[in-house]
Amino acid sequence: MEHIIVAIVIGLIVGLLSGLFGVGGSSIATPLLRVFLGTSPLIALASPLPVTLPTALSGTFVYQHHGLISWRVVAWTAAGGMPAVILGSVLTRWVPGHWLMLLVAAAMVLAGWQVLRSPKPPGNDGPFRRGKTAWEDPPVVILLAVAAVAGLLAGLLAIGGGLFLIPAFILLLGAGMRQAAATSLACVAFFAVPGTVTHALLGHIDGWLSLQLALAVIPATYLGARLSLRLTQMRLRRSFGVFLLVFAVYFFIRELLKAV
Repeated sequence: MEHIIVAIVIGLIVGLLSGLFGVGGSSIATPLLRVFLGTSPLIALASPLPVTLPTALSGTFVYQHHGLISWRVVAWTAAGGMPAVILGSVLTRWVPGHWLMLLVAAAMVLAGWQVLRSPKPPGNDGPFRRGKTAWEDPPVVILLAVAAVAGLLAGLLAIGGGLFLIPAFILLLGAGMRQAAATSLACVAFFAVPGTVTHALLGHIDGWLSLQLALAVIPATYLGARLSLRLTQMRLRRSFGVFLLVFAVYFFIRELLKAV
């Protein structure tokens, strides 16, 4: 019973942060499962994936209602990223579990640092209001390149891909934090499908654990997305970056000590 309660609490945390920052949730759930439930590396990596699709759809519903998602970006990102997700997922068969955990932590540090160092968005930085969602169409070549890298790492690390898509959307494509989070969450929904299927075939998913997470993560994602509309973009960005850096450093040290 205690195990179930802890899993549900983890689901609440993951869902809230997923909706708030658009990261999909798997990247956050993996270290939490390792730290608080002692879940084995590959199971901790892949078991949150089945929850990613309904989680992403829950947040996407909120963001789409407010016109924050660039569906052109979503379409090209999905096209370039989904095959790469499959390739990355298959590669997990040959990479030791502890080293995958270290890669997750390193990716979180990199993403957090990139988000913190990105410049302040131009124009109004207040809470969301309609009419402030313009995002210039980025070149297809850049979109496909970003999608391929994000998809490969998403499959290899069994995460939704938002950790890489959000910094790329902000730094390379000129999106605001809220736009990046919204569009990333929609992309994560597409990335989740091939990643879930591939890891399930490899035997990396604990279905009972996934169900426990889903009980809380889906409604919490909806609430997180609603909350993001009330915050300034810089506050969202700084909160996201600081959270990733602090938690990733702790998790990296913990896993490094286990690996050596």
